[in-house]
Amino acid sequence: MLSLFQNYDYLIFDLDDTLYPEIQYLDGAYKKIANFLAQNTNINSKKIYNYLTLQFSESGRHLLFDRLLSNFNIDSAFLPEMLKVLRTFKPKKEILLYSKIYKILPVLISNSKFAFVVTNGNVEQQKNKVKNINWGNLNESLIFIYANKLNKKPSTESFNFIKKKYFINPKKTVMIGDSNTDKEFAENCNIDFLHITQLLKIK
Repeated sequence: MLSLFQNYDYLIFDLDDTLYPEIQYLDGAYKKIANFLAQNTNINSKKIYNYLTLQFSESGRHLLFDRLLSNFNIDSAFLPEMLKVLRTFKPKKEILLYSKIYKILPVLISNSKFAFVVTNGNVEQQKNKVKNINWGNLNESLIFIYANKLNKKPSTESFNFIKKKYFINPKKTVMIGDSNTDKEFAENCNIDFLHITQLLKIK
């Protein structure tokens, strides 16, 4: 495993669907949103939940709530509360990292000079996810960068911030992610990219 990283002193990880499956967070949040809407409309909560999960799976998060409100003819006045639930949802159980990530992350961290998590998304929501993930004590060795505070990936602004503050060498840095956005971010920053599936395949 370490042979993949022998040329790197600095690691940058994405968060959602890289270190953990985001659906662990979204599933519970969508259920809570569905229950909230059901209590304030005459629409069955299961229908709302099924719509959210199916639409997210097929079309992603972009304008998901707008599509929901339009599909069920729900007043848009409910949108602020829906967003509040999404961004502050507290799962009943802590969110789990991918099991293999939980095993190999300590090794990768201990063999690097710095390890970062650079994540896109609403800052309040991303911080809430991080707070509710069971890291063991791994989070104490990770530096979290919330890209939307600067400019979301694939913009280089979050990397420029890291480079300036921590004096990292781009030639010794690798980005580990799960999306084209992460890959483009790495290309824009002139750093190497490793898709998370390559890491999860390691035995």
